[in-house]
This record gives sequence, structure tokens and C-alpha cells, in this order.
Amino acid sequence: MAKIITVAHQKGGVGKSTLTLNLGLLFQTKLRTAIIDTDLQGSLVDLKNMNLTILNNIQTKDIPILDFELILIDTPPYLSDILRDLLQVSDFVLLPTKAGFFDAMAIHSTLSLIHEVKLKNKNLKSGIVLNMIKNRSSITKELKSLFQNHHTPLLNTVIHDRVSFTRSPLTGGILNSDDDKAIEEIYLLAEEILNKI
Repeated sequence: MAKIITVAHQKGGVGKSTLTLNLGLLFQTKLRTAIIDTDLQGSLVDLKNMNLTILNNIQTKDIPILDFELILIDTPPYLSDILRDLLQVSDFVLLPTKAGFFDAMAIHSTLSLIHEVKLKNKNLKSGIVLNMIKNRSSITKELKSLFQNHHTPLLNTVIHDRVSFTRSPLTGGILNSDDDKAIEEIYLLAEEILNKI
């Protein structure tokens, strides 16, 4: 049975699809991996020339029985009934967020939904990753505390705002870049997620 990682946040523009793509490309080097694109914009399913299985229009009840070892689910930038259903079949929820006050506030509804689903899906784990962080910007203790006062932990890995991440859907993924720091960050994130599931 596949391990299922859902990438969720009700706010758009936090890098869900880019992280999903790059994690999928990394995981597939060791595991039979698929991405399911549930975003109506179809950002990932429209990608061409990706050596990665990207599916859409899959019924939630069928996801756990797909013949893969790991499945990543990219979700739309809003709360919906489908997100609740996806969380109920997931092993881990990754919440990418920018490190700003309004981003911290916007994540509350998603965190509440995760907490609610955890009451039924006792095995569900979750983590917040600070994403698209400007280089040389300081993440203050006050800002970190905004994210840490939840049932969902703030992960240790920080993904910085790098051109190589932005371009990765066009270049075949971050692993094809020569940006060693970006590659290290995606490896660290993948390892941290795997250690939790």
C-alpha cells in the first residue's frame, strides 16, 4: 500500500505545485512514485517531458489502492470537501508557507481542518515548511512562534527563494540544475518527511 503525502494550504502562491513536483522527482529515484494533481488549474498534469507519472481525475477512494509505493497529492488553493477526503486517506500533510505575518494567519483554517481530520485518521502526520524564503532574511523568533503554536510542527528544513526552484518545471526539476544548495534543501525536506512517516 502506498504512502500518501498531501501538499496543502488554502492560500495560493506558496509553492505547493513546485514542491510537489520536485519531491516527486526526487522520490521516484528510489520508489515507484506518482503525483495526483487535484488542482482545477491542472498546473502539474499539463507539464510535458517530465519523466514522472502525473495523474488527475482519480477518485479519492481509489488513491490508496493505486500501484505505487509513494503518492504525492497537489491540492487547490482553497479549502474544499475534497481536501478533507484527501486528508483522511493521507499519511502526511505538508503545508508550505511563506514566512510572513499574513501567511501565518492564512494557514489557520488549513491547520484546523488537519486537526479535525486527525481525530479520525490517527496515523496522519503533518508539518509546516517555510518556503520561498528570501536569502539573508532573518526568521525571527516571534515569526517562528506564530507557526509553532499549533498541533502541526514547524519542520527544520527551510526552502529558500531560488530561481532554480522557479524554473524547475521548465528544466525537468531541481535535480537537473547545478544549484547545489537547492538540491540539498529538497533532499533535506524529503528526508525529514520520510522520517515522520
